[in-house]
Amino acid sequence: MNKKGLILIFLFVVSTVGFVAISNAATDTAVDVTIHYVPSGYVDMGYCWVEFDERFIDDNSVFGQNDDIYFGFYYDVPVGAWFGAVGPGGGMQPDEWFYADLNNATEGYTGSDLYNVTRFSGWFDVTLDGYDLGQSNFDISGSGDTYQDIVVQLDIGWHYLTITAAELVSNGNHTEWHWEYASDAKRFYVGENKDVIPPSVTNAYFNFVDVDDVAVDSEDLETGYYSITGWLDNPRPVAEANLTLQYQVEEVVGTEAVPVTTDIVAYYNSTDADLVLTGAPYGVVYDNVYEMGPHTTVWRVNNIDPVVWNGTDYIKIDGTTYLGSGVYENNGGLVSEDSLLPGLNIGQNYVYLYVFGGAVDDIGVYYGHPVPRITVDIAVFNLWVGEPPEETGFNFGILISVSILGLAAALYFVRRRK
Repeated sequence: MNKKGLILIFLFVVSTVGFVAISNAATDTAVDVTIHYVPSGYVDMGYCWVEFDERFIDDNSVFGQNDDIYFGFYYDVPVGAWFGAVGPGGGMQPDEWFYADLNNATEGYTGSDLYNVTRFSGWFDVTLDGYDLGQSNFDISGSGDTYQDIVVQLDIGWHYLTITAAELVSNGNHTEWHWEYASDAKRFYVGENKDVIPPSVTNAYFNFVDVDDVAVDSEDLETGYYSITGWLDNPRPVAEANLTLQYQVEEVVGTEAVPVTTDIVAYYNSTDADLVLTGAPYGVVYDNVYEMGPHTTVWRVNNIDPVVWNGTDYIKIDGTTYLGSGVYENNGGLVSEDSLLPGLNIGQNYVYLYVFGGAVDDIGVYYGHPVPRITVDIAVFNLWVGEPPEETGFNFGILISVSILGLAAALYFVRRRK
C-alpha cells in the first residue's frame, strides 16, 4: 500500500472513533469540545520534571459547548527516540550514558553535570480522565509540526489531565541504579456554557485505595500481549487492571472514626534483569534482549491536591494526616506498590498503575536494530465514591486506539519511510 493510502486509513480511523464519550460517570448531558495538543517544550531543569503549560489550561478552568481546549506541557526527561528528540542526549541518551562510562567521563563531574551523564533513559504518559492518550511517542524532534486536535463529547462535570514520568539513573560509575519520578495534573470543568459556576470538589478525606501490583509471566496476561521468542517481538512493559475491580462504586464515605478502604489489584509484566549493552555502528544496542534492565511500578490517584511523605505519615497540604507508606517525594503524590493511596474525591475517581521498564525503540525494531529505551504502560481503575448517579452505567464509548498522540507517531513514521 502506498504512503498516501496509509495516511488516509489513519485519518479515517480517527474520524470514526474520535467522537466518543470520555468521562465515565453516566449523565444525561454532554457537550462537544475540541481537544488541541500543542507541541511540548524541553526545559533543562537538570532533574526529572514535567509540568503542564498554564498558559493553555490552569486549575479550575471552565469550558462550554463547542469550546476549544488547548493543552501542552514542559519536560526534562531523557526520552529515548532513535530518530532524535529534544532533551538530554538528543534522544540518544543511552549512547551518552554508555560511552561516558567507557571513557570514565564521570570522573570530575558534580551536581547536575554528573546527573546528566548518569541518567540512562526515561518516558512519560498523558491521560485524560480514564483514557490513555498514548505513550507520548509523538514527534519531539523539534520540528514543531505535531499540532493535533480531536472532537470529543465530555460529560458536564470535572475532568482531569495528568502527566507522569520516570527515568532510570545510575550512580557515578554506572554500577547501581535508582528511579526518579515526576507528575503533574490539571482539573477543568465542562458545562453547558463557559459562564457557569462549577460546583466545588468535595474531598473524601478518609476514603483510601489499597493498591497492589502483581508481576506475572507474559503468557498469563489477559491481553496475551506478546509471546517472547526474540527481540523482534518487541517485548515491553504491560500493565493490566484486575477486571473484576476495574469499575467500582464505594457508596460509603469514610470518616475519621470509620475510614473506608477499597482494594485495587493490577497485574504487569516487564523486564527485571541486568542492563547489558554493546556498541554498534548506529549507536548502542542491547547485547541480550532478555537483559533490558530493571523496571519500576508507581500508582497515582487523579487529583490536583497532592500529598507528601514525612517518613511516618502522609501529610496533605492543608495539614491533614493520613496513614500509609511508600509515597515518593516531591512528585504529586505518586506511591509505590502495596500502599494506601489517599487523595480521593466524592464522585468519580481514576486510579492509575504505571509500569516503566526497558524496551526496544519502535523504529529500531523496524530497521532491525535493538536500540534501548525506557517506555511505559498503564492500567486504569474507575472508582465512584458516595451515592452513585441514578444511571449506574458507564458510557466508555471506544478506547481511542489511534489517539491524539498516537496519530502523530503513526504519521511521523509514515513520513520517515520516504
